[in-house]
Amino acid sequence: MIFQIKNNKLYFVFLFFFLLLLLGLSIYKDYGISIDEESTRLNGFITLKYIFEIIFPNQLINLNNIMIVPGMFDWQDQGLGIIFDLPTALLEYLFKIEDSENYYLFRHITNYLFFLTSLFFFFMIIVKRYQSYLMAFIGTTFLLLSPRIFADSFYNNKDIIFLSFFIINIYTAINFLEKTNYKNASIFALSSALCISSRLLGIILPSLIILILIINILREENSKSKKTKSLLFFLFLFPLLTIIFWPYLWENPIDNFLYSFKALSDHDIDIYNFYLGEYVLAKNLPWHYSLVWIFITTPFLYLVLFLIGFVFITRRFFKRLFKIEKNNSYIDLWRSNNELYDLIFYLTFLIPIFVVIDLNSTLYDGWRHLYFIYPSMLMISIYALNLIKIYFTKRKNKYLYSLILICVLPTLIWMYKYHPYQNIYFNFIAGKNFNENFEMDYWGLSNRESLEYIAERSDKKITVANISTTNLNLSKKIISKELRNKIIISNDLNNSDYIVNNYRNWNGNVKPQELIVPSNYKVYYQIKVDGVSINTIYKKK
Repeated sequence: MIFQIKNNKLYFVFLFFFLLLLLGLSIYKDYGISIDEESTRLNGFITLKYIFEIIFPNQLINLNNIMIVPGMFDWQDQGLGIIFDLPTALLEYLFKIEDSENYYLFRHITNYLFFLTSLFFFFMIIVKRYQSYLMAFIGTTFLLLSPRIFADSFYNNKDIIFLSFFIINIYTAINFLEKTNYKNASIFALSSALCISSRLLGIILPSLIILILIINILREENSKSKKTKSLLFFLFLFPLLTIIFWPYLWENPIDNFLYSFKALSDHDIDIYNFYLGEYVLAKNLPWHYSLVWIFITTPFLYLVLFLIGFVFITRRFFKRLFKIEKNNSYIDLWRSNNELYDLIFYLTFLIPIFVVIDLNSTLYDGWRHLYFIYPSMLMISIYALNLIKIYFTKRKNKYLYSLILICVLPTLIWMYKYHPYQNIYFNFIAGKNFNENFEMDYWGLSNRESLEYIAERSDKKITVANISTTNLNLSKKIISKELRNKIIISNDLNNSDYIVNNYRNWNGNVKPQELIVPSNYKVYYQIKVDGVSINTIYKKK
């Protein structure tokens, strides 16, 4: 069996995840729509159309009734993963989900279900590493109570979906290393293919595991032939499954794969990020951009534990590296499976950061493109927690766990208090006036509440303009049809009934707090997080 949970623990595990399922079902309708969701939906239908052209051409007429989409090879964003977008497009087609509110809400709950599935795999990774269900509950709670990750788990079908598949891929990789046989090679090849079909950076983990397996084969005398055969089988199956799950590769696998990589590096849109109080072009970011965002948006407890764990693992790794013997050069890199797992978490956190810094990668809106390294970061935090338990608290572990609970409670309370805007979370390192230094609601999620607030208080049609650069027409699609029909989106800032401002300007010409509203408007309503307005409605006097 893939999962081995002792019977007396099974009930608690089932209850924990069942409660998380109920939680998602009860709140998924609360979140707004992000600016990327329209393009990812389109991405799914483009791939679906391509498959229909090949296999079910008679279905194209029905598909065109839903959406007129370009051809596969006319679509520029081939680097976008399809492993979420294609199934959701197919389900939307099959079940005839026609209203925009319904199909975006459907995508939101599906997004959360993917994340919830990955939480279970994260739980099992911790069980495998520490043989402790209590440690697994604590670690999974850390991931769940990471405000920005939690909020994005409902609507971010790029970064959170990739994070989810990356967690699953780590679990299957560990199994493959632990028992290098054809069965685990097949499972790891499948999860790796799905991961790459989510985002091209999924190539990082399989590459690392291949290197580790080669070292294992060189350092061991026994089972060398068996491991070699399993590795070769993986090397055959992995690219084959990647092609199968990524229709864009069907016609010309190598050239189209290379084109997708090139398309990512050529992503040359002139979008500005508001960072440290200034606008910075997304394709010309300072090296510390992602590191600063990690440190200001991660709960402080997790950061402290991470730094402790990172120092200890770094010290152990380099100490072993410098003591390698010339004639036995693979012996001391790791001395147990647990040390190998720690090394995998360490490298899958560190390598992507070095790649982003070295290539000066284009990043938008904080560090969301690197969210997939966050589970590895938390595994390093859990490593530190385990060290504290072993060397300091010993038999007084209940005090340690009580302290952890006390430290986590403020984050839980904050998430409840500012629901559904956990995506605006900053820790105290960012300062009280975080709005003067960093992007806030960069995806325009709060625009939904603003439009609903305006429409619910009007008995006639009203015109609404936006002083920010996020799209109100998109935000309008996720509100109810009754309220939607009251709202007319306008570009006229001087003659609209209302103006909405979510303080986002990706043109980089006016700082968020300096956006000027015509003098004949007054503040009507504000959405605040930590005392800072993330969205303001102005009404014409």
